Amino acid sequence: MIVFIYVVAIFSSAMIFGEIAEKLNQPNIIGELFGGIVAGPIAHSIFSLLLSPEHPFFEYWKPEVIEGEIGILIDIGMVMVMLIAGLGTELEDITSSMKDSSLTALLGVCFPLLIGYFTGIFFGYSHITSFFLGASLSITAVAVSAKTLIDLKKLHSRIGITIMGAAIIDDVLGLIILSVLLSIIHGETFSPVEVLKIVLKSAGFLYISVKLGSYLLPKILKQRLRYGKELRLGIVLFIILVFSILARLSGLHEMIGAFIVGMLLKKTLNDREIDNLITWGLGFFVPLFFGWIGFSVTFSSVFSLLTFVVIMAAVTGKIIGCGMGALMSGLSPKESLAVGVGMNGRGAVELVLAGVGLEFGIIQQELFSVIVFMAFFTTITTPLILKLLMEDSSVEKNKKSGNKKDINVNQRKVFETHQGRDKKDA
Repeated sequence: MIVFIYVVAIFSSAMIFGEIAEKLNQPNIIGELFGGIVAGPIAHSIFSLLLSPEHPFFEYWKPEVIEGEIGILIDIGMVMVMLIAGLGTELEDITSSMKDSSLTALLGVCFPLLIGYFTGIFFGYSHITSFFLGASLSITAVAVSAKTLIDLKKLHSRIGITIMGAAIIDDVLGLIILSVLLSIIHGETFSPVEVLKIVLKSAGFLYISVKLGSYLLPKILKQRLRYGKELRLGIVLFIILVFSILARLSGLHEMIGAFIVGMLLKKTLNDREIDNLITWGLGFFVPLFFGWIGFSVTFSSVFSLLTFVVIMAAVTGKIIGCGMGALMSGLSPKESLAVGVGMNGRGAVELVLAGVGLEFGIIQQELFSVIVFMAFFTTITTPLILKLLMEDSSVEKNKKSGNKKDINVNQRKVFETHQGRDKKDA
């Protein structure tokens, strides 16, 4: 029963505050994150004033305990975010922008990596600890970027396409960085051959999944009359899980597999089926996932000069690196700034990196807490700042081009249906 208590507390708080944020014309993700904070750190602080330290509440209401109970639901939530992002993205847009996205991703990893490394050296940490710190600042939480773009209805914009393409490459670069760090920890020599293997393996998965999926999925799902609605939904979910598993076996995160299959399913499923998947994801798994991020944040040992400098290093490194890459790729200065801000959220691979460093004694608990707080800070500020930039960009675009839309009719219908607006089926 305790599992249900955890889920109800985090999910309901995330849903309530997400709805409040939406009513205040803010991205839904902001409310979901804050709802997690209310159910976690704030509730913990309130009960600490009312209950004795030995009360069972404090034994069971710990992030590490709860994660062990509902971890699978959190992982599915992460996958659902990327599936929904894929359902709202055109495959052709991603492939055509991959060259530009590559430069954005590369500079967006290198800048914060170097700034984070020298920040660690400045505060007296060893070279390996500083490397871990830099690596933890360099990887974008693609799920945060995707959900923010969905909330703002900018997933299909030039900025959104650049961010999502860069996020895929960012995941490959994060895998390489993690492999390098693990080799250093174990005292092994990391050769360029290993880097090449990782790149080829990842590229091979992306290429084969797109080519094979584009051929097989229409054949599997085109016979609508052959399957009942329940069986057809089961087949779709099976396909999503298979792609996620294959992505993990290829060394990438499951999220990348879900994003790829989302783009492929978009061409095969009808509007009602896409709507059902999006409603199912945004209605339960996604709020639970972002509520969990807020729930797991810790505020102890983070109010220090080190925390402030690490956050500044993370923000400036990502915005300058990604922004410069986008600018060099032909985006306008405002669009480039929006790309840098959109790539600034953390909360997934970078925390894995920090966790590995903590496990092997490379970083201590204090620095780990700083990195976790940095991830939370960048995650919660990214939607707010990106919304302001997107609104300014939209106003300027409306004046010049007469209020053109940057999201297609089908995507608008699907997402507005989720937000409670009455739309007829296409």
